[in-house]
Amino acid sequence: MKQLEDALVDIEKELRLLNLWEDEQPPLHDLQSQMPFCYDTLRLPQWLQWVFLPRCHQMIKTRDGIPENSDIHSIAEYYFEQAGINAGDLLICIRRFDGLITEWNNPQNQQH
Repeated sequence: MKQLEDALVDIEKELRLLNLWEDEQPPLHDLQSQMPFCYDTLRLPQWLQWVFLPRCHQMIKTRDGIPENSDIHSIAEYYFEQAGINAGDLLICIRRFDGLITEWNNPQNQQH
């Protein structure tokens, strides 16, 4: 779990370094979208900050709701490329998170 926590801290750090971290939360109804990544109401960096990071911290705290897999990297790579944002280090952190989720769910690694 410590590695997952570290990955989340690194994602937040990179969002801040890229000046993508926001001080003001979007309206609650924007955060409650049923679409993947809230793509109809939020930009991906907003989703990472306001939905993904809080849910993941809660998931780690309760050890409940850990997804079977994660593939955030693919959408993040596409988003940042289209936006013209050089987010290489952030993408590395997101890929690391995706890998850690897969590793967590591998029965051979259930020593957590």
